[in-house]
Amino acid sequence: MQDAGESGDGMARRDDGARSVTGRLGYAASVLVFYAACLAIVLGDIADGKLYHHDVDNEMRVLQIRHLLSGAGSWFDLALPFIQSPEVYVSPWSRLVDLPYVALARTFGLVAPQETALQLAFLAWPPVLLLGFCALVVATARRLTAGLRIPPPTEAAVLVAMAVTMVIGVLEFAPGRIDHHNVQIVAMLAICLGLVRADGLGGALVGAGSAVSIVIGLECLPLVVLAYAILSAGFLFRVPAARTMLISSALAMAPAILISAAAFLGPAARTTQCDAFSAPYIVLPVGFSLLLAGAARFVPETASLAVRLLVLAVGAFALLAAGAVAFPACLAGPYAMIDPLSRTLWFDRIWQEHSFLYFYSTGLFVVGSLALMAMLLVLALPFILARLRSRDIGAIAFYLFAAAAFVLTLVLTRYVRFPAAIVPVLIPAIFGWRLVHPGESRAQTLAMAGALVVAVGFAGLSLVAPVVGRSFDAVDYMAFDECKTGDIAIPAGTPPGRIVAPLGLSMPLVAALPGGFSVAAVPFHRAAPGMKRVFEVFTATDPDVRRAALAPFDYVAVCRFPLVPEPGDAPFYAALSAGGDWPGLTRVDDGKSDFQLFRIDHALLR
Repeated sequence: MQDAGESGDGMARRDDGARSVTGRLGYAASVLVFYAACLAIVLGDIADGKLYHHDVDNEMRVLQIRHLLSGAGSWFDLALPFIQSPEVYVSPWSRLVDLPYVALARTFGLVAPQETALQLAFLAWPPVLLLGFCALVVATARRLTAGLRIPPPTEAAVLVAMAVTMVIGVLEFAPGRIDHHNVQIVAMLAICLGLVRADGLGGALVGAGSAVSIVIGLECLPLVVLAYAILSAGFLFRVPAARTMLISSALAMAPAILISAAAFLGPAARTTQCDAFSAPYIVLPVGFSLLLAGAARFVPETASLAVRLLVLAVGAFALLAAGAVAFPACLAGPYAMIDPLSRTLWFDRIWQEHSFLYFYSTGLFVVGSLALMAMLLVLALPFILARLRSRDIGAIAFYLFAAAAFVLTLVLTRYVRFPAAIVPVLIPAIFGWRLVHPGESRAQTLAMAGALVVAVGFAGLSLVAPVVGRSFDAVDYMAFDECKTGDIAIPAGTPPGRIVAPLGLSMPLVAALPGGFSVAAVPFHRAAPGMKRVFEVFTATDPDVRRAALAPFDYVAVCRFPLVPEPGDAPFYAALSAGGDWPGLTRVDDGKSDFQLFRIDHALLR
């Protein structure tokens, strides 16, 4: 069966003379096979009641949505008063991600209690979003393999293999996984399909996917820039589809950004928030998309490379200069609020802020996944080189995007979930090309040899990769410092106030707080001022530093912890986590659980 989307103004001739195999799964059947394989993976993930990707992001999203549904918050107000550092924490997270959960919870709430409805929403939406992910993956894979005929049983097996290879990305869609990364993955796959199509609709997909990604957050901004760099290169080198794609991407991106600003920011759209969707990330993306579309529309086709480059360079420089003048605070980057102490004791200890070498000591499964991605990129080279010869711009653009996403992950592992969901889309093309072109044994043999070299290289790096020490200090203990959920309870009649607690206790504590209470910090970058106070409270050896850090707060909460830090290491934390007392602290808890709560007497505190 001929793939319905094979032709387009950017798609060049296919391998019409290649030996083909009759018959192929239809698009709908392919999506269902792939979805069934992915659904089996995500259901297997929650079979033990735990999520592979469960983290504090999940917990914070729950708190943000629950706060909105409680009526205490409003759609445009992202302040979370149960976190005060001592200023109230304002979330940088987009309501775009909250929207389906809120809508489903209110729908389910018509027939179920609110909390039950909310839990059902958390379970229901990720598998629905997974279906959209599968539709995009299959559409992209079929575009790549247009002209290659694969027998239906083989194609079904290949689709299952693709799902298994994507496991790190697929697990982001497990029921209960409500973090924004699954929506970001869908946005990146929309960009991938747009690049592969290499036509007007493809440009619109690139623009819409980029806009959605920016509205959600800035994490994938490097990948958005990469996609537009590929389109810009096409314009510079007179690739026929580039002009159409740049214009259609602007027609999609600009309205999507502006509508999202009105729908999810409201009056806050005029504010400058350097770490979240706000004025800088409304003005600059719209400006750049219009610049590229204007160049594509008005620069003559006969213009030289130098003229095209000059137009883009001058326009980009002018936009960046205007942005620097209009939003000078953002020149310091999105993490400017993280002080040196919080950076050392928290940020620098997060796995995703390191290169892939970090995984050699902490996550060999991820190393294996990265090695497999690299092997797939090498194995796909015979297919990609053939597409290059036939001027299939879409396949080349997709390959460049996938390879660059992989390289980005090697530098900063926070991106691992994206190439994990993108690179395996090449698997059907690799199998299909080998099936249809068995005579090109030399190219395939070289590719297999190259893949073997890559595998050996990743294995060999284990001999030279730096070993991450497994010794723990008091700061590590505080990160794991969690009481049993049932233990965390503020005694009845305790006056509301602000609580200082180790970071490991902060998230479960804030979820259990009665109204009027707040915690000093949570492990997110915007809470860095509070984190600094927390670290000063628990690790300082100077009483004056500790007293100053505790000045805005009313209570200290610490769990009993079985391990004792080294002598002199965080004396305040060591005493309280061992169940001891401290001058100036009065115990409020009943002493029967691991959760301990102390009222601060600032006059007696030392």
